[in-house]
Amino acid sequence: MPKALLKTKLRNVRTRRTSHAISDTYDQILAVAEQEFANSGYNGTSLEVIARRTGIRKASLFHHFTSKRKIFDAVVRRIFDQLVSIGRETAQIENPREHLLAIAGRLHDFIASHPNHARLLMHRVLEDPASVRRSSEVFIKPLVVEMAKLVVRGIEMGVIRNTDGPITLTLIALAIPILPYSFAPVVEACTGIEVFSPESIAVIRSQVLHRMEILLSP
Repeated sequence: MPKALLKTKLRNVRTRRTSHAISDTYDQILAVAEQEFANSGYNGTSLEVIARRTGIRKASLFHHFTSKRKIFDAVVRRIFDQLVSIGRETAQIENPREHLLAIAGRLHDFIASHPNHARLLMHRVLEDPASVRRSSEVFIKPLVVEMAKLVVRGIEMGVIRNTDGPITLTLIALAIPILPYSFAPVVEACTGIEVFSPESIAVIRSQVLHRMEILLSP
């Protein structure tokens, strides 16, 4: 093999390996940061802890993110991106009522399988409401608007009740699957029940869908 071609192949291999290493470290930083922010909130989380738990130096952290705010925003953006995808996953369901029930079920499953998410979002609401407002306008509002359109269509078809405004009903529908997990520490302290156990998750899911049925029923 000509030396020039061999050098090119080796350079491409090194580039791919370096790219994978960067991607892996980036994902590890976000995973560790998500847990730290969920446990301690934004103000209680330090870059030193994130770097140490990721297995890198703090200086190396700045190769990926220039500030704690950038890390936090990336963590929240990843959560919001996944939330928005729930609406796309159910887009093929034609009946508006069944469509909304499917969204509620998938939203529940997403929150229940990611224990940090509900706590992190709750910290964010309490610590930085202005930032939450900005993020919600970009990431959450489109989902709310699409769900509200489903409510309007369902009312017109007679399969959804016409007692609440479409936006109000949509916001209630989004809150029902999220709230039990947002208050998990309170529930566990008061009842001794482990909210994220498989048994509790199954019960909560059943309750969520039952409440949604009542909420939407004409």
